Amino acid sequence: MRDGSVGSGGLRVLVLVGVGGHGDPWHALEATGARAADALRAAGAEVEVLRTDQADALPDALSGADVLVVNVSGDPALPPPDSAAIVDAILAHAARGGGVLALHSSTLAFAGDPRWSALIGGRWVPGVSGHPPIGEALVRTAARASVEPELELPADFVLHDERYSDLEVAEGVTALAFHKEGEAEHPLVWVTEATDARAGRVAYDALGHGVESYDSAERRALLVALAGWVAPAASTTA
Repeated sequence: MRDGSVGSGGLRVLVLVGVGGHGDPWHALEATGARAADALRAAGAEVEVLRTDQADALPDALSGADVLVVNVSGDPALPPPDSAAIVDAILAHAARGGGVLALHSSTLAFAGDPRWSALIGGRWVPGVSGHPPIGEALVRTAARASVEPELELPADFVLHDERYSDLEVAEGVTALAFHKEGEAEHPLVWVTEATDARAGRVAYDALGHGVESYDSAERRALLVALAGWVAPAASTTA
């Protein structure tokens, strides 16, 4: 049984960072990917970082990974690059039981391949999705839903970050953290269980616009908790 921890079990994590057409003008993905990697290493994980321009190495890198963390984006104003080979490798990883944790702008990633948004359970919709100005953000993690095994999230906390709003969120995901904009509440974190076609678990964490996000101890704890939850059982036990 998965215990939802990283701990001393030697969890093997691959962080995929978007560059070139898999980036955008607004996010310093290599910098935030490095901060995410550092947070996971500090929790005891073995972490490798790979860029999307090294995609030929992705299948081999994933063969040795328990969890894939995706820190990728895309510019909605430009034609999306061909990402079929990358998505193929990610889906193969999830099919054999590997966990997938998508971060922040990854809801804009691989826009030319609907298999990606179907996997993570949501996407950024140009002209619909948005965010208030970046700044102090209250993340609400009060219990609204439960998952098995239990996923322990930090209590409500404040950090400097960008709050994505009006994302397209699929039915069937379990939303676990939210922010409020006006009278509307928007999910910031959701998870999906394994399915008949996919043995691995998947989570989406909308935080992490800039490196300042990772200055928050609660934000780092959230990242680590989600990585542990999506990990295969044999990799999360000490």
